[in-house]
Amino acid sequence: MKPKILVLMTILGVTCLWLSVVCPSAEAGEVATKISLPQAIEMVLEKNRTVVRGRNTINVNRMGLKSAKTDFDFKLMPAVGARVTDENNGFTSGVSLTKRFTQGVELTISPRVDVNDDDYYSRIGVSLSIPLLRGRGKLTNLAYVQSSAYSLRTASRSLHRIKTGAILQAVSRFYHIISSRHKVELNTFLVARFKKHAELAKLKSDIELASPLDVYRAEIKVKDAESDLADAVETLQNGKYELKTILSIPQDTRIALDEPPIAIAAVDINVPEAEKVALENRVEIFQALDGLGEARRYARIAKQNLLPDLKLNMDYTRSGNSDGFRDSLDLRDERWVISLSSSTDFARSREKLYYQQMLVNIDSAKIDLDDTRERVRQEVRSQLDALKKIKDQIVIREQQIHQAEGKKALAAIKFNNDMADNFDLIEAETELHRAKIDFLDARIAYIIGTYRLREIMGTLLVYNEY
Repeated sequence: MKPKILVLMTILGVTCLWLSVVCPSAEAGEVATKISLPQAIEMVLEKNRTVVRGRNTINVNRMGLKSAKTDFDFKLMPAVGARVTDENNGFTSGVSLTKRFTQGVELTISPRVDVNDDDYYSRIGVSLSIPLLRGRGKLTNLAYVQSSAYSLRTASRSLHRIKTGAILQAVSRFYHIISSRHKVELNTFLVARFKKHAELAKLKSDIELASPLDVYRAEIKVKDAESDLADAVETLQNGKYELKTILSIPQDTRIALDEPPIAIAAVDINVPEAEKVALENRVEIFQALDGLGEARRYARIAKQNLLPDLKLNMDYTRSGNSDGFRDSLDLRDERWVISLSSSTDFARSREKLYYQQMLVNIDSAKIDLDDTRERVRQEVRSQLDALKKIKDQIVIREQQIHQAEGKKALAAIKFNNDMADNFDLIEAETELHRAKIDFLDARIAYIIGTYRLREIMGTLLVYNEY
């Protein structure tokens, strides 16, 4: 087979491989799903499995809060019983209506009828239990409700962090796919160029205008370029697999990404301003502040629990007794009972130790808050420094491209005028190719870095508490 035909067939095969990855919609009978970057972000927020699990956690905690509030609903409980002995038969029926109030007061109304053979005993009782010291007020009685509300807020902030992380993942993978696509194009072009060098070197070698070393050199570069192309194609395909996973798209779905411009937008914010924005928007700081508030609330509850358990109990009953049910409803008899009850350990050793533990927890929560703020400041500074370094690299990579282009032009002149072999020209094209790849990587890294900065500053996604 002639060398020219072999080169053409190789180029055609590589081109078909590239089209199968970059342009999957060209395959018969299948239309690729087009996805833009904004659409990818919307899909992440709606379909990402980790985000969906986070929303389920929110719903569980919301139901937990509703369950905690039911402690203060009216509760109606039936009371039914029957008995049979060798002396008499009887049954009991009634209901108990109970209401617990947020101040700790508990009210119970209980109508009831007892039947012993032909004797009916009807009564209605009202009882009131009022805590006088320990257990009085909303602080103690709403403790479980407040804890459930705190769990819901925590789950909400956790979901927000999951969302921002998933968005950053999608953006990063999206741009890496775009980068891989460009690398496939660059490597495809380089393979074709080196194949031409190899063909030309072989033709010149046949007429003794080039040495076998020139042929080997070109052929080695062809293999290197083909290896790089295969790696770029594999990276591109794997990137699409990963993006589908992030977007919760079936792996057999063909996707085509709408390429956004790879434009570098300067970050026009200084360190103090960025720190201020981050401290005002990061949910980690909201969580640390909320945790400090919870620690203080638990300490106040523990302090109140140092008080004795003293309750005022009031019971009032009206009753009637007759051999007929209707007559027994004439509730003529009444009975009042007012009492004080207490079940308190005078030493209060456990309660006092628990209160001291809560005070220590407050100190720990303050440390956590300070640590979170300092960590946010450190992340802001590190990311701004990283972006500045990448921006400097972009300038350097752009200069390297110009230098490599100049070197290639000079090497081409010398090669075309038989003033040098193909070594300088092949090396110049290799350096130009590497400079373009590095320039592409630097721009992609900068764009992703700006999204990372927005995440660190808490502005990538607006936080809405559920």
